[in-house]
Amino acid sequence: MTSHNFRSLRGSVIAGSRADTWAAAVEEWEVAGLEEDPTSTGTCVCGNTGLRYLYTIRNPTTGHELSPIGSVCVEYFEVPELTEGVTALRRLFNLRAAYVNRRPVVLTTEYFSRALLADLWENGAFPDNGYNRHNGENDYRFLLDWFNSHSEPSEKEVRKLWVLVNRTIPRFVLTDKRLS
Repeated sequence: MTSHNFRSLRGSVIAGSRADTWAAAVEEWEVAGLEEDPTSTGTCVCGNTGLRYLYTIRNPTTGHELSPIGSVCVEYFEVPELTEGVTALRRLFNLRAAYVNRRPVVLTTEYFSRALLADLWENGAFPDNGYNRHNGENDYRFLLDWFNSHSEPSEKEVRKLWVLVNRTIPRFVLTDKRLS
């Protein structure tokens, strides 16, 4: 990134923040959305061109949004939660594409990660119901345990995994407003 581009990014971030220094301002932002530009003609708020994945970041304290912003610029923030948010949202985007294109989805690293499962849980993908003892966190924990497991699930567990991955999660992913 050129110094001009970084100055543009820094100026935009500080202008949308309560803090008046870069180090403090970057801590105020969170990832809010992702849109794909298949022609890769997007331009970042810093001025860099050729973006395919256009992120939106939001400052919940001030209500300001910056968009589009590239994942490389988000890395300049050096805020692990923000970088993890970009990664999880990109995985969510790829997962949605698999559902839309009717590709088979299973609980593997091809589509899932611990961070993505946590993002799904934190954003309401697992509603309370009778199958999870009226606590959606039980579904999240079940998936996380199986994602980390190297053993074979029972027939009953296979059915539950299938329902969560092919019914519950798609309902959420296909309507998630963070994805355009």
